[in-house]
Amino acid sequence: MKKNILLMLLVLGNILSAEIFVYGPGGPAPVIKELAKQFEDKTGEKVTVIAGPTANWIDKAKQNADIIFSGSTSMMDGFIKMLPNRLRVEDIQVLNIRRAGIIVRPNNPKNIKTFNDILKPNINVMVVDGAGQVGLYEDMALLNADKSALTKLRKNIKFYAPSSAAAVEKWNSDKTIDALIIWSHWVYSIGLDKSQFVDLKSNVIYRSSEAAVTTTSKNKAKAQEFIKYITSKEAESVWKKYSWEIK
Repeated sequence: MKKNILLMLLVLGNILSAEIFVYGPGGPAPVIKELAKQFEDKTGEKVTVIAGPTANWIDKAKQNADIIFSGSTSMMDGFIKMLPNRLRVEDIQVLNIRRAGIIVRPNNPKNIKTFNDILKPNINVMVVDGAGQVGLYEDMALLNADKSALTKLRKNIKFYAPSSAAAVEKWNSDKTIDALIIWSHWVYSIGLDKSQFVDLKSNVIYRSSEAAVTTTSKNKAKAQEFIKYITSKEAESVWKKYSWEIK
C-alpha cells in the first residue's frame, strides 16, 4: 500500500513539474522567450527555450523536444528532414511574419533609402546565405523581374554570412560594411546605437515563423497550450515589439 502511494506521488510530482522544452533559431527567439516567461507566470508551467544555430541544439532536441519553431517555411522543412518521425507537416502552425529590409550604420552615412541605393557603386553589402534567409537577397533583387538588379547587387556583396548571428558579429567587427540585408528585428540584436533599419517601400520579402509539437513530446497537451498562447491576441504586443507583423 505504501509503495503504491509513493509511486502515485512520484508520478504526480513528475506531472506537476513537467517542463516544456522548446527549440529553434535565434531570430524568433526573443519573442518566444518573452512569451514563455509570461506563460510560465500565468500558468505555472515551466517553459525552457533553447535557441541559436541548429548545430548547437539539434542533438538535444532529438532527446526531449516538445516544440520546434522555425524562422521560415524552408527552415521548418529542413527540421522535418533532420527530425524524421518527430515532426509532421500536418502539425505545423504558422505563427507570424517578418519583413526583410536593410540595416545601415547610425545616421545612415551612405544615405541608403531604397533597395536601388545598395546597387550603386562603392556600397559594401553583406547578406545572410544560410538559416532562414537562403536566397533572400536574390528574391528581393528579382522581385521586379529585372536581372540587372541582381547583377549589380552581386558586385556589391562583400560578405556572405552563414547565419544571422555571424552577420551581427561581422557587422560589429568590420566597419567597411555599409548595408546588411536581413530581417527587421535584427536591428535590436545589433543595437540601435550601432545600426538603424531602412524600411523599404518596394522589393520587400516576407517570411514566417512556424512551430509544431513533436510526435515524441511527453507533454503534448501543455505544449499545444503554449503554442495557443503565443498565437493569441494577448501575445500580439510582444510580437509587434520585436517588429513582427500580425496579419
